[in-house]
This record gives sequence, C-alpha cells and structure tokens, in this order.
Amino acid sequence: MWLKLRQTKRCLFSGFWLLATAGVGLSATVAETAALLREASFDAGRCYRVRDFSILRDDVKLFLTDGYLILAKPVAGAPLAAFFSAEAEQGDGEVLLVPPDASERSALAHYTQTPTLNEHFKGALLLFTDRTGAEIEAMIAERQLQPSAEMGALLAGQWTSTLRSLTGSFETRLIEDIAGGIDPAKGLFFAALAKTRFGNFDVIFDPQARDEVTVGQLTYRNSRSHYDIWTSFPSRQTRQGRTAAPELDFEVRHFAIEAKLDANLQLRAKTKVEIVMPALGARKRTGALLAFDISRRMRVTAARIDGQSVGIYQRENLRGNLLRGSDDEAFLLSPTAVLAEGPHEVEIEHEGNVIYAAGNGVYAVSARGTWYPHHGTQFATYSMAFRHARKLTVVASGEMTGEKATEDPLVVESEFGSKVPLRFVGFNVGEYKRSTVVRGGLRVEVYANQAVESALTPRRQELLVAPSLGSMPQGPARRGLETLAPAPSPSPSPAQAIARLAGEVADAYEFLAAKLGPPPLKKLSVSPIPGTFGQGFPGLIYLSTLSYLDPRDRPASTDDVYQRLFFSDILVAHEVAHQWWGNQVASASYQEEWMMEALANYSALMLLEKRRGVKVLDQVLEGYRQHLLSKTAAGKTIDSVGPIRLGLRLESSEAPQAWRMITYEKGTWILHMLRRRLGDAAWNQLLAKIVREYQGRRLSAAGFLQEAARLLPKGDVDPKLENFAGTWISGTGIPTLKLNANKVLGQGTIEQSEVDEEFSLDVPVEIVYRGGKTETRWIRTDGASTPYRLQLNGVAVKVTLDPQNAVLATKVR
Repeated sequence: MWLKLRQTKRCLFSGFWLLATAGVGLSATVAETAALLREASFDAGRCYRVRDFSILRDDVKLFLTDGYLILAKPVAGAPLAAFFSAEAEQGDGEVLLVPPDASERSALAHYTQTPTLNEHFKGALLLFTDRTGAEIEAMIAERQLQPSAEMGALLAGQWTSTLRSLTGSFETRLIEDIAGGIDPAKGLFFAALAKTRFGNFDVIFDPQARDEVTVGQLTYRNSRSHYDIWTSFPSRQTRQGRTAAPELDFEVRHFAIEAKLDANLQLRAKTKVEIVMPALGARKRTGALLAFDISRRMRVTAARIDGQSVGIYQRENLRGNLLRGSDDEAFLLSPTAVLAEGPHEVEIEHEGNVIYAAGNGVYAVSARGTWYPHHGTQFATYSMAFRHARKLTVVASGEMTGEKATEDPLVVESEFGSKVPLRFVGFNVGEYKRSTVVRGGLRVEVYANQAVESALTPRRQELLVAPSLGSMPQGPARRGLETLAPAPSPSPSPAQAIARLAGEVADAYEFLAAKLGPPPLKKLSVSPIPGTFGQGFPGLIYLSTLSYLDPRDRPASTDDVYQRLFFSDILVAHEVAHQWWGNQVASASYQEEWMMEALANYSALMLLEKRRGVKVLDQVLEGYRQHLLSKTAAGKTIDSVGPIRLGLRLESSEAPQAWRMITYEKGTWILHMLRRRLGDAAWNQLLAKIVREYQGRRLSAAGFLQEAARLLPKGDVDPKLENFAGTWISGTGIPTLKLNANKVLGQGTIEQSEVDEEFSLDVPVEIVYRGGKTETRWIRTDGASTPYRLQLNGVAVKVTLDPQNAVLATKVR
C-alpha cells in the first residue's frame, strides 16, 4: 500500500502505549494507579551518594560511577523511577552497548559515527516496572547508605516536573504493568540520558517488545517532531533461543461492526470482538486488563465483556505517538475479574471524526485501517453494517451482503461481510458513480466522484499583458501593464474516466490472478481518495484521484516521465497486487514489511513490462537508482541511511523520505536482481508457490530467500543466497562498476568504487562467441579491483558487464 499502515513501531514498542482520559467505571486499581502516576514526584528523603552501582539488562550496561541517586515516591508499594545526577565533583555515569550484527552497528554509526555505544553522561532519569527498584533498594540497604536531605530537596525540586512528563508518556504501559500484574522479569526499563556528546537520548530494555533493546532520540527538524531509532535488536537471550518472541495477549476470531454516519459524517459504532484467552500460564500478565488499539481520532465511550460493563482508560501524548510511529493509540479495558481461558465477547462503543470533506462534494476516510478497535493485525472474519444517508454510497472490504431500508426513508443500511479471514478492513464513502467489469469470475467495481477535490480545482490566474503599440499614449504619461482574468478551465471530472479505469483494474486483477493464483475475495471495489497515494485493503482499494484523470488534466507538478508512469501505469496495479501481497500473505515482522511493498510494486512493473516492454521497465528502475543515490540534507546518499531491513526506522529526522525510497524502490531492485538470477520461469514459479503456501501466514525474508535458493540454477556462486542477503538486505551501498576485459584470453578485472572495501556482490558478465552463442558467468567482487579468469568455450568476440541490468549499480562502459 503506497501509504503505509504504520504498524511497524507497534511491534518494536509493544509497551509504548499511550493513555490519559479516564473512562467511566474504572476499577479502583486502575484509577488509583493513574492518579498516583499523575502526581509522581521524587522523594527528597531518599537521595543517596552512590558509587560504582551497575544496572545490567542483557546487552545494556549502565554504570552509575559516582553521583547522587534519588528515588521517586512509591506507587503500589514500590518506586517506579529514579534520577541519577553526576554533577558532583568527579561525578560520572557511563552506558555501554554493542549491537550484535553489522547492520545494527551500521545503523548506530549513522547517528553517532561509531558502531558501538560507549558514552558518558551527567544525568539519567530512570523509569521501570522491572526489578530495578528492588535492586536499588537492596544496594542502599547492603551499603548502609545515609540519605542526603539537602541534595534530595534540590533534585526533587528540579526534576519532579520532568518525571511527571515522562510518566505521562508511558502512562498506559505503567498502568498495564502495575494493575495488570506484570512479572518483573517482563517489566520495562527506560533510561533518558542527559548531557552527552550527542545531546539527550534514550536507552530502553523491554522484554515485551519484539526487539527488546532500543536506543533512540527525540528530535525536532523543520517544525516537526521525530523519534530517530539509532539501533534496535533482540536481546542476547532471545538470540540464543532461550526466550520466545512476545506473544499477543489474546486471539481475535471475528469482528461484528455496526456503524452510523450522522448528517455531519461523524462515525458512531459498536464493535463486537470474539476473542479467545490463552491459559493463565501462557499470558504476559496475571491481571485482568485487556489492551486494544484504535485511531486517535476515535473516542471509546463504553465497553462490555460478556455483557458486563467494564472500565475504560485512554490517553494520548507526543513522545508515545512518535515511538509507535502510528495513528493508533491504545486503550485499556478493566474487567472486575481475570478472564477465564477460552472464548469471550468484547463489545466496544466508539465515536469520532474519521471522515473529512475535501471540497466539491468529495469525502475521505482518514483513519482507514484504525477506525475500529483491534489487537495487532490478526487474521479474522468480519461483518459490517453502515447506516448512512441514502444519497451516499458506502463501499467496504468483503462482499456486500445487502442493503435495506430503515425507519427513516432518507437513510439506508449497507451490509458487508467476509467469511475469509482478513488482516484488517476499511471503508469509503461518497456520492459516487459506478462502473462494473466481470472477467473470469472476478468482479471489479470502480467508484468515482462527480468532481475533483478542491486542491485539484483549476484556479483563476490573472495575466499581466502589455498594451498594444497602437494604444500606447504619447508623451511621458504611459499606461502600465493591463491585468486580464480569463475564466478558469473547467474542472476535470473523475467520473468521465470510470470505464477506462475499471478496465485497467480488471486487466491488472486478471494478470496477477494468472501469475499468483486466485485472490481470496472474488470482488474488488475501487474508490477515490484525495492525495498522491493509494492503499490496498482486502477487497477494497483507495486510489488517488490523479489516477482517475487524463494526464493532461493533472497538476503540472506531476508532468514528468516518472509521475506519468506512476499515476497511469504503476499505482493501479500496485494496489491491486496488495490483494495477494500484504493481505493474503503477511510479513513476519517490521523488518520484512518492505517485502510486501516491494512484491506489490514489482508485480505492477511486471505488468508494465508486458504492456510496454523491457525498456520502460529499465527506465523505471533507472529512476529508482537515481533516487537512491540522491543526497540527504547531510550530504549522504539516501541508500546510506540504513539497510532495508530497518523498516520504518529509516524514516528519520535527517531523511524523512528515506523509508519510502528504500522500501519501495530499493526493495523493487532487490526483487528484480533475484528474478534475473533465477530466470523468468523459476521466478514465476517462486511467486506462485509463496502465495499458495503462505496464504493466511507470515513470511520472513529468510523464508523467501530459502524458497528462492531452491530454484537457483545449478552451480550458482551463492547457492544459499547468503551473500545476496548480506549485501542487499542487511547492508547498504550502490557500487560503480567498470569491466576491463581481455576477451581473447577470457580474463580481466572488475573495478568497484563508491562503496566500502567490504562490499561484495555477484555481477554477471556476458560472453558472446563467434557464431552468436552467448553465455553468462557470475563473478563475485572483492574490494576495489577483482581479477578474474574464465574458461572460454570458444572464440569470444564480445564480453559485456551486466547487459540485462541485473544488478543495482552504476556501470561505466
């Protein structure tokens, strides 16, 4: 989907959930905990001079070498925070951390210019629900430290307000852990380190996150806030297989959503969720709390579990939102007792403004995948009913199961459902025209607005025109330029191209079904959305209005070769391809999300190649290469921002566009290189097999390459694709290559520049023999100059480096 569903950092930071507006009927534990957190303060009577105290959390080593340590007042009987000040004479604190692999060391070095973290600090604000509080109190008792009342009063006065701000950022997580009965072994440890060479930054150890160790920094650039993740990786115990990856709190089986759109298009809904609770011993928490996510634009107003009213807790804050990188916020449900193992029904009422008017009778849904409560992106079945004005049309994921009248003749109810498990669902609304195409059992319905949104309406432009010579006055009194205001051009109508667009969608649907197998849903609805992107949901595509328009009616800013190809030839097929990639087959983690976007994009380019030939495909790929070699504000190439496996972490303050370019464009190149290596027959076999065997499952990059390696030609120089993965998925760099060949002797060198010395790739060399026979050999580069010697099978008349554009590189001919 061209606009990402930002679930990535939800996986990274499963604990960084935000909440603050108390709901009705909160349990006493939750309400009391929330009140205590909002009044959090440091205890002036518990401040001590400490020396040589260590906090060790797997790969994270924090040393409080010399300074003052003040504890916060207890919440639920235990301190949840402390502050360390090394401003005393000879005071010092130090953090040590060594990322476990080359890509994470490279990511850290991108921000710190060093692949390991060995940094001194003068201040550390610690927040924790793990054993840290107990360790500090044990150290104080063991050493029989005496409190320093004077320093305690000073530090408490200086840092209590900062503590409250920080606890607000993590309030939901703190409440979950405290009221939810977290095992301290799974609790959070967070350290905000101050006065370092790099400014303030955070070190996090969270056993509930997919990547337990994270180092990052809250930054501001161009009037925007960013959270730059310097490095993030699984703990040593996880890497050694001693702990399992974090599990979801419960399984979701089915959603039943009843929604109403009022006259102002405000959405009010009741969502019933069928969940299955695991056995008590398999849960993260011993308490009763349940956590869901929903758009920040929605407010949860009531909730019931198995028919019994439960408390609600919901809050929003800046730091948590940036850490999560998502439109979501979390809310907690607080039943009066721990839910038993097995099925339960959760009913949630929510309302909000998730639909906005874009002008000229055009509407759009802003929270497309998050408008209803959800718990991760699990595959589940759905039923949905929308009550709305009769003049409007609602389109949604799944099959339309009916439309019925209501007690109000101006209001109807549209019903949709899917018995096929889907990861998420969306809807759209407008005063649409519709065009339908049916081919080979696939039904395509394209909906179009009658007019374009206000942003695309032609503007009246005043022209300054010089008067004609015949009307020029004599003498010194001259007339100035005349102003003309011609009538604006008529506004283009998306509905005029609806039949053409329906045909294009059907073509893409049919082409991809032949390549990948039948889609899970036999009906696909396409609806417009303002902006320059698209998004592919199960059975529903949001498509930029620009794709509805004739290229001559689009804004001048889109009138270049790449933009014309994108809106006319790529975007439609890309979003159609998401019916398979991302909706039918899902990524295993945030590190593999690039695969779904790249597979969708390359599927679209395969159709483009069929329609317009390989030269146009190469033209698009060349544009991608140039984008990846373009420079950031810091003068670095976009590609160098980080390996593709970093996912949304690539969207940094330095290069906000890096995520899109690396995910979509480098990802497309990675697949193209793999296709050229396999050959077309094996490539098509691979895609069909992946869809067939991973339907309703999650696919990892390692699993994908393992399947590809089985289809490599015999004798391939990289039989397990290990060098391929290391170079293109875990590494960075786009080399410049030059071939110096002696075709008679079959030997020469490949010169490699613009990359690190360690960079290594396999590059094809094509040999043309007398008589026209050709042969391709793959040579692995090693450093700046790689000599080679080939055993020829005849008289060579020509030797060419990568003539079929099979590697991402700049070739010097």
